Amino acid sequence: MTAAVAGGCLCGGVRFTLEGDLRGVVVCHCSLCRRWGTYAGAYTRVARAGLRLVAAETLTLYVDANGRERSFCRACGTSLFWAVPGEDGVSVSAGALDGGDHLRLARHIHVAGAAAWEPPPTGGPRHPRGSDSPPVSSE
Repeated sequence: MTAAVAGGCLCGGVRFTLEGDLRGVVVCHCSLCRRWGTYAGAYTRVARAGLRLVAAETLTLYVDANGRERSFCRACGTSLFWAVPGEDGVSVSAGALDGGDHLRLARHIHVAGAAAWEPPPTGGPRHPRGSDSPPVSSE
């Protein structure tokens, strides 16, 4: 996908646009993403240069236990972005996009770490650990 896409937080304190190619949505079931959003995290990805902040008055950065930079709105708590320092891409919460209907599921990762109360993920490849682990199944 190459058209500009807008997004933001619940209260409007953070607004952004994404320009350039967006990756399909990766759903992460690890414990950090679960704590970050109360359920599995669903993220697309864009090159850092493609992320344009339009409003950032309430944008806050937190560095997690794995050294990832997680950005959120300090006013309403919306999870927005995460990135690994030094990498070119930024993962963007798919739920923070205006619409986002053009994006498709790419894969589920860290399904071995999913909570017992989560329904088993369906659709797309399911990786027990990260994307580099062999998928267990496509359906």
